[in-house]
Parts: sequence; structure tokens; C-alpha cells
Amino acid sequence: MNIEHEQRGKYLLIRVKGRLDAAWAEYFTEELFLQIRQGQHHVVIDAADMVFLSSAGIRALLQVFKELNAVQGSFLIVNATPFVVETLTTTRFQMWLGEKFPADMPTDGSAEGAENVGIESYPPEQIIPLTFSKEASWHPWQVVEPDKVTTAQFPPDMIALGIGSSADDFADARRQLGEFLAVAGNVVYQLPDEEGHPDYLISEKEYVPRMQCIQLLSCTGELGYHIRFAPTEETPFYPLSSLLQQMLKETKGHAVGFVILGEIEGLVGSFLIRSPGLLKESRTVGFPEIRDWLSFCGERSHAHQQALITGVAGPANEFAGIDTVPELPSTKQLAAHVHAAVFPYQPLQNGKIELQTAIRKFFNGPPPLAVLHLAHDVRPVVGLGESALLRGACWFGPLQTPEVLS
Repeated sequence: MNIEHEQRGKYLLIRVKGRLDAAWAEYFTEELFLQIRQGQHHVVIDAADMVFLSSAGIRALLQVFKELNAVQGSFLIVNATPFVVETLTTTRFQMWLGEKFPADMPTDGSAEGAENVGIESYPPEQIIPLTFSKEASWHPWQVVEPDKVTTAQFPPDMIALGIGSSADDFADARRQLGEFLAVAGNVVYQLPDEEGHPDYLISEKEYVPRMQCIQLLSCTGELGYHIRFAPTEETPFYPLSSLLQQMLKETKGHAVGFVILGEIEGLVGSFLIRSPGLLKESRTVGFPEIRDWLSFCGERSHAHQQALITGVAGPANEFAGIDTVPELPSTKQLAAHVHAAVFPYQPLQNGKIELQTAIRKFFNGPPPLAVLHLAHDVRPVVGLGESALLRGACWFGPLQTPEVLS
């Protein structure tokens, strides 16, 4: 089988030549999924030279159709041979068949209309600052006392990150403290176990997730700003600091609370593998003992999975006195505290999308794979650099004035 593709305005025209059967079905789906991942969400298949279609081929077409349907795309098969028409009709998939090309599809090949255009901005109609709060600020490596633990709830209008536990009482919580993030009423948290998987809490009906926290940064309000980003020839991927700087550009330099949902180029960070609640005395934990408490990325991780990232960022002077929002070592005068939850990849629809809808889709899908505190590894020669994304969406809003932050 041979597959050729051509851009026709917003449509990707796929010419399939040969047999779409068990021998070629996996190749077909991989090729089409790659195009969908790159932002091609309107697919037209020219089946004039598709000489055979088996059940395995139908399954491959169904997988592509479902992937496009999930991102509000479109899928059409035209010029099908009588055999392909009969096969799809008798299997009740005739809704994919079309008598002709879409009316708004150009007749000549054109790159125009492809929706990956670098940075797209959707400014808010009204700017309402977020309410920023620092409710718990455990410092490594202090003993965790009961009066230093804050119980917090996470309603849909809050984003938050920190170190905490979902346990009901302090005795259990102190053994299970790990990194977490909360977005749109949903929480993902990493149990302090090197081999452990993250768990999650989903806001449903009257239930509002809550955690016992020893470190907590939160922002409440509407994330009114929205940008989309996608790779270009000049910018094949986006370092986290460049996305943060783009947000500050949109808010005219004001500190922001933000959420990013995007395909991963590589993440750099760490997570607790032993609960800090087990410390018996306040002391400095240095190398090599630190390896018993924290797991650091040995390499850039989770490429081509999907990251749900949240945090706060802004000019370092706006976070003066808040040591849980430190200056980034790779970007002077920019301070940030950022956590990321890793999910199996799912495509996002193009254009402007609503935060709650996008987040709900991920929490209703496959479970998360990891939670990381993102870091910038600036060690000479061996440093891993910073986390970066390929494409995705950002939602953010300005925080209150510096006087309120301090």
C-alpha cells in the first residue's frame, strides 16, 4: 500500500493506493495518527485506488474516525471503488462515504489553512485578577508538625500545587506526603514511592476534593487569557521559560497563575520518594542522602506524552519574600513554581478551547503516569536543561498587585 498526502486549505487529502488489510492497517493508523498529532483535524481520503478493504482495514478507519471526532474534526471517504462502497455499506459505515469533495476544499494543493501557526492569542474581553494565596510553606528539611498542616479544598475555580496527602488524619498523612496539583476541581498527587503510580481525585456532583498540605500555592478566579502554540520551522519546540515569558508579555509583565496542557518534548524535574513527614528532626539533607528522599530525572522524560502543568510565575521582585517561588536559574529575574502531571497522549482540538472541557476529557481517560516538580538543570555539560513542549494550550490570568502578593 502507498499513502500520499496533500494540503488542501484546512483539509488534508490522503490518497490510498493498494490494499488496506491486516498487513497494512497498523502502518495506515500510525501515518494518520501522526498527521492528527500535527494538527491535521480535517481528513479526506481519496479511495479511487484502494483495491481492497478488510475488517482490519475498517478497524483502522474507525480508529482514525474516533480520534478526529474527539477533537471536533471531520472524516470523509470519496471516489471509493464499488468494492469499498459495498464493504462499508454492508458493515454500516456508509456515513463515511461522500459523493464529492467538500465544497470549501480548494481544487489545488496549498499549505494555506494548516492550523499550526506558532503562537495564537485569544485575549479576554475583561481582565479580572486572580486571588493568590500561600497557605502552607514547609521548608526542606523541617520536621512536619500538626499545626503546620493545612486542610484545603479544591473547587473548580481554583488552581493549586504543593505537597500533601489525601489521607483523612495527620498520622496517615505524614507518611504519604507527595507532590500534587489541582486544576478545575480535579487533583493528581504522587505517592512518595519510587515505584508508585500517581492517584487522583475527580470533582463529581457535590464532592469537592481536599488534601492535607504542608506546602500550598493557589490561585482562585477565571483564567481569562488563552494562547495556543504549535511547532514551526523556526520554533520546533517551546521551552517552559519561553511559554512563561509569552504569558507575561500578554499580561504586560504582571505575575500569572497558569495551566498548560500540551504534548511533551521532554520534562526535567523530581518527586519525593520518601515522605518528609517521616523526618524526626529538622536538619540539612545533603548528597548522597538526598537520593533517599528525592528521585531526579536522569534524562529528559515522557516525550510525546501529554503534560498537565500548573503553577505561578512572574518577575522575581513580585515574589520577594515568598521563598517557595524561587528565581529560575536559567532565566534571571523570572520566578516560578511549577508542577506537572503526565497523561497518555490525547490530541487537543484546534483553535480556542475551554479549560474545564479539555481537563475533563483527560481525567475521564487513561490514568496519569507521573507527577513532577519541574526544575531547571543548569549543571555545566551534564545538565538536562529545562522542560519543553511541542504543542498545546495555555490558560492564565494576572495575579493581584505586588502589595497583595507580599
